[in-house]
Amino acid sequence: MGLRFTRRDFLKSMTMFGVSAMLINKTEIVKALTQSKDYWHICWLNGATCSGCEVSFIQHTDPDLIDILTSITVGESGLPIALPDYMQVVHPASGSLAMEFIDLWKEAKEKRRILIVVGSVQNPGFCEIGGRDFRDLLKETSKFADYIIAFGSCSSFGGIPRAKGNVTGAKSVSDFLKEVGIVKPVINLPRCPGHPDSLVLTLTSVMIGVIPVLDTYGRPIDFYGTNMHQELCPYRPFYDRGIFITKPGDYKPGEEGCRYKIGCKGPIAQTDCALRKWNEHISYCVEVGAPCIACSEPNFPDGDTSPFWKEMPGLPTILNAPAEVWGSAIVAATTIGCAVHFARKMIKEKKER
Repeated sequence: MGLRFTRRDFLKSMTMFGVSAMLINKTEIVKALTQSKDYWHICWLNGATCSGCEVSFIQHTDPDLIDILTSITVGESGLPIALPDYMQVVHPASGSLAMEFIDLWKEAKEKRRILIVVGSVQNPGFCEIGGRDFRDLLKETSKFADYIIAFGSCSSFGGIPRAKGNVTGAKSVSDFLKEVGIVKPVINLPRCPGHPDSLVLTLTSVMIGVIPVLDTYGRPIDFYGTNMHQELCPYRPFYDRGIFITKPGDYKPGEEGCRYKIGCKGPIAQTDCALRKWNEHISYCVEVGAPCIACSEPNFPDGDTSPFWKEMPGLPTILNAPAEVWGSAIVAATTIGCAVHFARKMIKEKKER
């Protein structure tokens, strides 16, 4: 799943890091940019996270990360659209110098500050950044942010760190802000990891003044407005016919089936993975034989999304009969129908003769 670099891409990336290094050493340039009229400033914070969302963002294509960080500029600033003022994972600065860039981000022109958060928010003492508790840093930056984007399931809803049995009190960004009395909308972009398209397109949308329409969970309906099972899954016809695989990999090309029996949570998943796909839009979980685990949902990885490999109870039925029963009935009815049609055809031909 590595990023494919050509020699040209390598040189472009080194140029980009060279520009970043210049900005670090020339803080007066950065200070001047904080008052720029046409440049958007991004602060990217990491809470309880595995960094999978950052890796996912790096894998973005059409445009790829190199173009995003070197070629697509904002207004007359000449700077890239998504070069963060501060980002823990890929920021070239470190130590106290890196932390100073958060302060510079806070001084940026009003209505042009975006805060991106990955990872859940834990109780005091479990996560620190630059000698400061993550909770304090998030509370402080949230007050200055004009737009807050929670990227990935952990920051959107708590995710895996919030799963049953955890002792850290992990929670979502929205729940934390309510806890500390900060009333601000949060654009949630769940999935584990977050899909790079949803982040890049949301950033672009905000920058041109088009705020995404959100559902009741704060998710843009453009990405989370369709049901995987009902509307998008390419294996839905197998479900309707009662054809299922019973264990991962237990199928051959041309003999495939619905993933419901191996725990697919598509019926409760609001996501467009089947259309958007991953790894340069090549494939996604269900297409490679795994069940959908509904990582876009608020109760992931618990509730009705768990256990991942166990069949969901109470899947919708047709006239109170399970899908597999109707599938068998449909196959039988089709066979009988074909036989009747063939018999009628033969009788008609005999009469004509």
